[in-house]
Amino acid sequence: MLKKITLSCFLILSLFVAAALSCPPVTVGDLTISEHRWIRPSTGPNTAAYLTITSKQNDKLIKVDCKEAETVELHNHIDDNGVMKMRPVEFIAVGKDPVSLKPGSLHIMLMGLKDSFQGKSAIPLTLHFEKAGPVTLDFDVKVPKTKERGASS
Repeated sequence: MLKKITLSCFLILSLFVAAALSCPPVTVGDLTISEHRWIRPSTGPNTAAYLTITSKQNDKLIKVDCKEAETVELHNHIDDNGVMKMRPVEFIAVGKDPVSLKPGSLHIMLMGLKDSFQGKSAIPLTLHFEKAGPVTLDFDVKVPKTKERGASS
């Protein structure tokens, strides 16, 4: 009985470790990109991707490519007379303080999707930085946590 419990605990712990390592943080030159990179599965033609970035020197995220979308834009939410609206931004400045792309804030907008991403575990995106250059990373496909569901992006 004790062996079964020990084996079960080991298997559960292994699953948690594997999940935690599925998208480890990435350091490229001066950039550090969080392990919490994710994309919403879509129910329509568009979806959004999120991550957190820091850089030892000031840099700019200027473009993102995704082969699974016709168009990719950098977006922010703005308050337009009490109505929250998404608007494209030219770039996202990154520096020593973490910049979080998250629901209801800055995010990567993927439009004209070729696929809903339902049932997929990860989608590669190429982030283009002004100084650091291109960085290709996998983003986990996941349903947002309950507290994140209120945002429309």
